Amino acid sequence: MKNAVTVTGLVPADRIGRTLPHEHLFATMTYAYPATGEESYRPITIDRLGEIRSDLMTNANNIHLDSSCGQALELKKAADAGIDTLVELTTEPIGRNPERMVEVSEFTGVNVISGTGQYLAHHQRPWALEASREELAELMVRELTEGIGDTGIRTGVIGEIGLFEPVRPAELKVLEAAVLAQRATEAPLWVHLMNVPVAADALAVFDEYQPIYEKTAFCHMDFDIRDLTWHERAMDRGISVEFDFFGSVWLPVDHYVHCPTDPQRLAVLADWSERGYADRVLISHDVCTRVQFTSHGGYGYAYIPTIVPRLMDQMGIDQELLDVWMIDTPRRLLAWAD
Repeated sequence: MKNAVTVTGLVPADRIGRTLPHEHLFATMTYAYPATGEESYRPITIDRLGEIRSDLMTNANNIHLDSSCGQALELKKAADAGIDTLVELTTEPIGRNPERMVEVSEFTGVNVISGTGQYLAHHQRPWALEASREELAELMVRELTEGIGDTGIRTGVIGEIGLFEPVRPAELKVLEAAVLAQRATEAPLWVHLMNVPVAADALAVFDEYQPIYEKTAFCHMDFDIRDLTWHERAMDRGISVEFDFFGSVWLPVDHYVHCPTDPQRLAVLADWSERGYADRVLISHDVCTRVQFTSHGGYGYAYIPTIVPRLMDQMGIDQELLDVWMIDTPRRLLAWAD
């Protein structure tokens, strides 16, 4: 039996359990979105939540998840609601903190799986922008098989590998490196798509480099569900499609202008499941800002296990599908190590 690689060690596939496959515990986006003035550092207060939700990047505190955010208590709520494993997709340039992940995992009892690789080009540091495809792949393989730096803490997934819209050459290079690392290790690969049609760019790379499709996931495919062509093209190749904006608190502007409601998400997922795609569906929240924490008026990591079953019941959708979406599919993706 293959194992998942968590920050505290190997976990057998049959113990991965109910999984949130796309979350963040510790992260910062202030390198790419630096504060522009005193206003950017104002505390997040209830009278400013609406303003911040309409433009998440304008408040430096909102996009900086450090140890002051109470992540362990937030995740404990999800653990109490039945979550067993969380995939923490913060990569090195956006504040990955493996030692703190270990602490949160040990406090909550939740398996935490860390990611390797690079994010969007405007988050990457100069060394990564200048590195070759092979150098980037070598680092990913080392973090997957040996550990991050001298911590001994291994990563268990590749990603989230970022593709913006339009896609930049540096991002395509990283994706190519990620596929090389995947083929060398058989580790799963998560690809961040800044909009659904960006799937075309990812698939073009895949045509040349040939990833392990059944070990690959496309993130944020619920940016837009008006046209499901790219979603179904991906699933027909064996790629898992992730709807990871459940319980989102931001307003539908900019990249989020066509984001569906959660009942609309569930209607699509239920239809796909009836058509034989149930085992290629992933669901999560993508908690990556403070306003998504319950301490700041959001739903935190427990929305799916506490609210979504009720929505499914009201919509007449079989709740047993949650076992496929949250246990079976993540287990197939995450179990790769001997």
